[in-house]
Amino acid sequence: MTVPRRHDMPASCDNPARWRFGRFRRLWSCALLLLVAIPVHAQPPPQVLAPLPDLAPAPIYDPSLHALDAFSQAWQRVLVRKKGHVTVLFWGASHTAADIWTGELRRRWSLELGEGGHGFVFPFKWAPGSRAQDLVVEASKGWQVTRAHPDDEHKVQALGLMGLVAASADPADFATVRTTNENTLGREFNRLEIWLQSNPDGGTVHAEIDGKPQELPTRGEAGSAIVHTFALAMGPHEVKLAPAGNGPVAIYGMVVERSTPGVVVDQLGIPGMRAEVLLHWREDVFRGLVARRKPDLVVLAYGTNDVGDESEPIETYLANWRKVLLQVRTAAPDASCLIVGPTDRLAKDDKRTMPRTPAVIAAQRKVAAEFRCAHWDAQAAMGGAGAMTTWTQAGLTAKDDVHLNRAGYEKIAALMDAELTKVREGAKPAGNAKVRKHR
Repeated sequence: MTVPRRHDMPASCDNPARWRFGRFRRLWSCALLLLVAIPVHAQPPPQVLAPLPDLAPAPIYDPSLHALDAFSQAWQRVLVRKKGHVTVLFWGASHTAADIWTGELRRRWSLELGEGGHGFVFPFKWAPGSRAQDLVVEASKGWQVTRAHPDDEHKVQALGLMGLVAASADPADFATVRTTNENTLGREFNRLEIWLQSNPDGGTVHAEIDGKPQELPTRGEAGSAIVHTFALAMGPHEVKLAPAGNGPVAIYGMVVERSTPGVVVDQLGIPGMRAEVLLHWREDVFRGLVARRKPDLVVLAYGTNDVGDESEPIETYLANWRKVLLQVRTAAPDASCLIVGPTDRLAKDDKRTMPRTPAVIAAQRKVAAEFRCAHWDAQAAMGGAGAMTTWTQAGLTAKDDVHLNRAGYEKIAALMDAELTKVREGAKPAGNAKVRKHR
């Protein structure tokens, strides 16, 4: 479209002296002409999304028929007796790290059963997309965040509950958690825990709770967890942590809860991880913090990275899972246990499901049965092999053949919730194999 040149415009627009007669009408006409004359770049046609086809149920696999009893009983206790919390610890990789999958479960269950609070939060912007749904988290960029990696084959570190610790000695660094005033959930809490790491040269954490200062020393045995608890009035709150400037400090995280009956879901996901990463966390620290959370259900959602490890023998994969489940079961012997398998993932070359996927799922089901855990097949829930293509066509993925988008993670959470609801309401889980128990 051509923009009118000066001499192409009507004389009444070009010459203000001629505006005296019909001044406002002429001014309005000129404005419209100039607006129409602005070039308009062609916009791409809107993407046409294909509706997601009806999905067949993907029942939870539980050969023991009792792997989720503790979760179901806790749910009934809160539902009927209005007492306590249903506490869920949810470890995983990038699918859970943004607290969308876990956050959607927390929202659904809180609206159904009651809001128990957010639970554990690591209050640092340590990776792209890291966030805490229904909380406001802000932090400076100076914190050094340490995590383990399976490539560090023999290295074990004190990394708390989530596998992360943030450290700084700079008083200018800060980490803040506050309630939201926009969302339905997350507007109030009255229970706070601050988890610090002790070290021989540890300095003091300067904490401000609603502006009131607290000095929290961290000097002590290397790596141990120091837990500070605070009983607050129910309402909106802001908690700010910073080094006091008298030495380095290290922080494992916070716990934000309500005294009201309801559900708490701890999001404990780290991008790029496999379940074996738990073997690189110092077990005494991990075990103590898991016991403190008193979980009713532990979830281990791994596998999407594992399907790409084609050079790893499946026997090695099984052996690592057995070590992980032994560690988790030792830390939470009374909790229900659920392994969530990989979502569908496509190979970059031929856009077909990664060929190792069936072997990974079969191995997970094998060890789940051995340790009296249940298993949920997320790929089957999506529609089976190749489902990533269908979900992409429906606008539910990040279009990298690996990850989902917000709508996709909310959908997978809804599918998982539907199957857990069936178990809680008494439906018989899939599977009737004989179980070899590990204690």
